[in-house]
Parts: sequence; C-alpha cells; structure tokens
Amino acid sequence: MWGAIIGVFVLIIVVLLLMSMVKIITQPDRGVVITLGKYNKTLTPGFHLIAPFISHVIRVSTAQTPVDLDEQVVITKDNAEISVKISLKYHVTNIEDFVFKNEDSVRSMTQDTRASLRGIIGNKELNEVLNGTEEINRALFSGLADVTAGYGLNVDRVNIDSVNPSRDIQDSMNKLLKATRERDAAIATAEGKSKSITLENEANNKALLATNQAQNTALVNSATAKATAIHTEADADAYRVGKLNAALSVSSPNYFISRNIAAFKELANSDTNTVIMPSTAIDSLGAVPALAAAFKTPQK
Repeated sequence: MWGAIIGVFVLIIVVLLLMSMVKIITQPDRGVVITLGKYNKTLTPGFHLIAPFISHVIRVSTAQTPVDLDEQVVITKDNAEISVKISLKYHVTNIEDFVFKNEDSVRSMTQDTRASLRGIIGNKELNEVLNGTEEINRALFSGLADVTAGYGLNVDRVNIDSVNPSRDIQDSMNKLLKATRERDAAIATAEGKSKSITLENEANNKALLATNQAQNTALVNSATAKATAIHTEADADAYRVGKLNAALSVSSPNYFISRNIAAFKELANSDTNTVIMPSTAIDSLGAVPALAAAFKTPQK
C-alpha cells in the first residue's frame, strides 16, 4: 500500500515538473524568461522548455493595442474649460525595455499623453481647439514619439474623439449660433425681398416700355393712315378740279348761258317778286338770239 502511495506521489511530482518546464507561446505574444529573478531570454511563439521551479515566463503581446483614455478637463489659453476624450494605439517594440525599464510602461505612456495634451491645448484659444483637432493630433503624436521610445513601445496613432466645452460656454455658443442664424436668415430674407422688388420693377418697366411702344406704334399708324387718307382725298379733289377745268376749257359759251337761263327760270317761277341780276347776266342773255329778239323794244 505504501508503495502505491509513493508511486502516486512521484507521478504528481513528475506532472508538476513537466508543467513547470513546458511553455507554449502563442503568436503574437513573446515570452520573457526570468531565472532566479534575472532576465534569461525571450521566447518566440512555439513550444519551449525552461528550468523548472527556478524560472517563470512573463507573456508580452506585440500586437497593436488600443487604449481609451478617460475624459480629461483642460483649460485653454483664453481660460475656457473643456473636456477632451482621446484614444490611442500602440505596440511593443522592445520586449526587454518594456518589461524591465519601466514598472508600468502603458501607465507611463498614458500619463505622458495627458501631460502633452494639457501643454498643447493650454497654448491655444477655444476656437483654435474646436477647429484644429487634426493639428492637435499631429502635435500630440509628434511629442509622444520620443518620450515613449524609452518605454519599449511605439505610439502608432493618437485621436481626439471629442471636445466638449463646459455648460456655460456651450450655452453662450448656442446663443451666439442662434443669433448668427437669425442674422443670416434676416439678411437672406432682405436680399430675397430686394431681388423680388428689383425683378418686379424690371417687369413693370418692360411692360410699360412695351405699352408705350405699342401706343407710339398705334399713333404712328393712325397718323400715317390719316395722312394717307388726306393725301388720297387731296389727289381726288385735284383730279376732279383738273377734269372740271379740262371740261370748261373746251365748253361752249352757250353752255353757261343755258345754265343762267335755267337758273333765271327757276327764280322767275318762285314766289320772289323781284329778281336782281348782275348786268353781265343780262348781257349774256342778250347774246342768245331768241331772247334778244324778245327783249328788243318795238319800233314805232
């Protein structure tokens, strides 16, 4: 029985011995072997055997690691209080430095990041911070590159996630933004009305000009028509006068005498008791032979 107990005890010791000797490192980790409290070697991914009981392995990841920093309150150059939230990514570049040169390299990197952020934003005014996050990112990344190199790691990227002014500043900014929007809206409305009035005036001027042109055209056409009518009438009168003069130039004197006799006859048949005739008319009547004989005084 004691032999079985001793056998089991020996088996347990062998298992524990093998467990302490065998180390499997998975990618992308590295294993730092510490033997009797001193750095021994660095293990790459794979199967390894180490000295049992006197050695142990510290695992270090070489993959890029993201870190979200807590929100930080910073004062700007113009004494504005803002809360800044940033994140960064890093990876280990020197295993030995990362493990031995700093008790907590990640914590030291975080502290340096916060200190650099305070220094950068403290030299900028609020508007520069709100509108220049990319510039702050570049300055922060450049400042951390040299500092964190001594920690056995490298900062790959720094990003400002949010910048939030204090409540009082936000209220002031909202009021200013509202006033700016109302001003812009008023300007836009005034410009719209001005443009509308201008377009309306242009339309009225064009309509008035078109009306005046139409009226002028109508007056010109009317005057032209009247002038044409007068000219036509004058041509007609001239034609009639010309025809009459032509007819009179070839008429016999007896025609006018005949017309005088007819007129005299009408007067004689009228109710008029006295007829006054010019002597020339009497003379013309005497030119007619029959009448001349009738008006002659009989000889005694």
